[in-house]
Amino acid sequence: EAIFVKLPPSDPTSREMVVATGMGRRESQFYRKLAAEVSVRVPEARWSAWSDDGSSYLMLLEDLVESGCRFPAGDDPLLLEYARSLVASLAQLHAQYWNSPRFANDLSWVEGPLRHEWGRILVKAGLESFGSEMPDAFGKLAELYIGQTRAFDAVLDRGTHTLIHGDAHLGNLFLDGDRVGFLDWACFAHAPGMRDVAYFLCNSLPTELRRAEERDLLLRYQRALDAAGAPTRPFDAIWRDYRRFAAYSWVAATTTAAAGSRMQSVAVGRRALQRSNAAIEDLGTLPLLFEELGVRSGG
Repeated sequence: EAIFVKLPPSDPTSREMVVATGMGRRESQFYRKLAAEVSVRVPEARWSAWSDDGSSYLMLLEDLVESGCRFPAGDDPLLLEYARSLVASLAQLHAQYWNSPRFANDLSWVEGPLRHEWGRILVKAGLESFGSEMPDAFGKLAELYIGQTRAFDAVLDRGTHTLIHGDAHLGNLFLDGDRVGFLDWACFAHAPGMRDVAYFLCNSLPTELRRAEERDLLLRYQRALDAAGAPTRPFDAIWRDYRRFAAYSWVAATTTAAAGSRMQSVAVGRRALQRSNAAIEDLGTLPLLFEELGVRSGG
């Protein structure tokens, strides 16, 4: 009796960003070509189409509210159980496409992570707008990203590629009974799977909960990958990847906060930024990135 219709944004700046980055075209392709085969719960696509230049697109999707799904918030008392289910679901998705030869064949149309000048523009805007309110690591990481965007992105591209959601924060997730579902596939890509895991843990979990549970959640992810048939990796390697990809969570949070209410409410964006700032400091992400980039700390 109801469908969810997704169209280009009406706000001119948001529309320009979505068209320039290809987000609408990318998501439309996902629902037409890939949604039916992924191992995780996604909204059922009734119909999907797009123009070649990405300026127009239309998705007719399952209405999740009508389907009885719910949308947990950050203060949900069952958030930890939700996170445990989430990392297991991500492991299933990542194992399904782990180092898949299909990316060179029938899935050659699947792109890598979004790369566009908008990322640099928004991080610079964030540094100028609220950098003085942020901890010291924020300014250093922002300057690193602005000054070495291409090298920074290359560091976040290292590792075995799989299919990722790319934007797995709490606002893009839902529950169908006890099963975690994923909506808003505008940033899906082939990339290292830890991008998804670190993004959720560092961006959506309250800081104290993340600190208390991150190792256990990563172990659960590791075990679920193994159970699904992905090659076994030592935990030390998973932990180092997690520290590195906390930077991806930070970039996402900073660009979202800098965009203001165009992408999320200002309050939601600031909470995510606060959590991501805490994560990069707790995990020593900044010195790790200096090491990965082969530059002196702070220089």
